[in-house]
Amino acid sequence: MSRRLLLVGAISLSLSGCLLGPDYQRPDLALPARYNAPESPDTKAASVVGGVQAPVNAQWWTLFGDATLNQLVQTASQDNADIQIAVARIRLAQSLAEQAGADLYPNLSMTASGTRATSGPSVSVTGVGVQANTSQVGLVTSYELDVWGRVRRNIEATTALATGSQYEKDSVALTVAGLVSNLYLRLRSLDAQTTVLKDSVRTRTESVKVAEAKLQGGLVSPIDVNQGKAALAASQANLSEVTRQRAIAQNQLGVLTGKLDLAIPAGDVRQLPAPPLPPEGLPSTIVESRPDVNRAEQDLIAANARVGAATAGLFPTFSLVGLFGAQSVSFSSFLSDQSSVWSAGIGLLQPIFSGGLLQGRLDYAKAQQQEALGAYVKVVRNAFGEVSDALISVQQTLQTEQYLQQQVQASNKAQELAVLRYEAGYVDFLSVLESQRVTNEANLAFVVNRSARLQASVDLFKALGGGWVSKP
Repeated sequence: MSRRLLLVGAISLSLSGCLLGPDYQRPDLALPARYNAPESPDTKAASVVGGVQAPVNAQWWTLFGDATLNQLVQTASQDNADIQIAVARIRLAQSLAEQAGADLYPNLSMTASGTRATSGPSVSVTGVGVQANTSQVGLVTSYELDVWGRVRRNIEATTALATGSQYEKDSVALTVAGLVSNLYLRLRSLDAQTTVLKDSVRTRTESVKVAEAKLQGGLVSPIDVNQGKAALAASQANLSEVTRQRAIAQNQLGVLTGKLDLAIPAGDVRQLPAPPLPPEGLPSTIVESRPDVNRAEQDLIAANARVGAATAGLFPTFSLVGLFGAQSVSFSSFLSDQSSVWSAGIGLLQPIFSGGLLQGRLDYAKAQQQEALGAYVKVVRNAFGEVSDALISVQQTLQTEQYLQQQVQASNKAQELAVLRYEAGYVDFLSVLESQRVTNEANLAFVVNRSARLQASVDLFKALGGGWVSKP
């Protein structure tokens, strides 16, 4: 009999290499070879340094050359609440993978008991009450033979989810670094706007003084003075609004970094260096390094494995059970050879009728797999679109900056000439006000575009998953 059991066990173990369900294969999404972004001569020239395409540091935020930004991102990576939540989820997923992996090993338990029982004379054959002691101890084991791969498919699924949780944490960290960087660049843009508006307030204050002096000399009417004061008040109101926005941006940075009392000294976005531009012909496959793309693929792997586990549920389950121990009615002979007991067996459980439960589980797993596939396709396509959008923004804001620089230079010169000619009496005060307005708007537009250009670089780094790989 024991030989038969061993034979059945050997046959079952030989079948344990079988894995039901589909093996995972990465979907072919047939992405375009290159991103949808216009080629720019300026971009091509800037992307090559000394004949070698410029590489990008993995810590891309350091390319802005700002120690404060570096410290903010570092602090956020340690103290941001979203990152801490993602780290905890990694531990949760890993613990589930450990639980699934335990099914590959036999379950071994120890059992022990001691019983003292008595029966009255009325239930005894001899009419005499019986009193007996029973002691037993043993090791009990059970093991499910993974004939159809149900356990291994579950391990495959939970391992993929554990890996995906790591990618999720990387995705959160990348998002947080992007939020901190963009918010910091906005704060520096507001600092630069503050500088521009303060200069506007200064020039308009001087113009009002000139108009008042001319009014006292009878050279102009009170209209000039009132128009000058109105323009001055407008600049002061704009300065107050920018100050408010700057304080809010600083508070938001405090929340992201966990430093609620954060205080950042004033700076200027125009002083920050622009990061290197991407190499020409950046391949579309680079989005595969994005953590959210990798996370979506791990979800798809897990869903695919669950189809195999559900398929295995339709087939019989083989289990090995065993017991080895000692049992005796006398404690003195408890550990003797005569008290030893053992048993071994193999069991089979074949579902016959479940009211559609098992088939429903399989259909559910297949639907989940299709859902995960759709989510993966969506993430990859969105990633492609985000890179294309960011490339366009980087290229066009660079070109816009060149035109705005010309506008700033011309408007500053026109303002200087208008003030001199007004003081000399060659033009009216409206010419001065108009030149000041144009100059103020040109400087503000340049600052806003510079901020948009740097933030577009941040968006590109995020869209690429943190950077690109340079070609030799």
